[in-house]
Amino acid sequence: MLQLIVAVGCTLAFFLVMGWVGDYDYTEQVILRMSYDEYDYAKDTLTRQYGRQPSEREIAHWWTEHHNGSH
Repeated sequence: MLQLIVAVGCTLAFFLVMGWVGDYDYTEQVILRMSYDEYDYAKDTLTRQYGRQPSEREIAHWWTEHHNGSH
């Protein structure tokens, strides 16, 4: 029984880490593909919206949701 619990725990931990690494890689790839102007636009927009400086993760996710190719 203990082996089963350990196996399930390790499997769950593996998938959680893979999800975190995937999101980190996604954020990095989106940021790298943005121009300086696009990055500044997204950062300024989110700073006004949140009242604080956004994280790169927030910038990347916001950009992919709102990017329409015109900025």
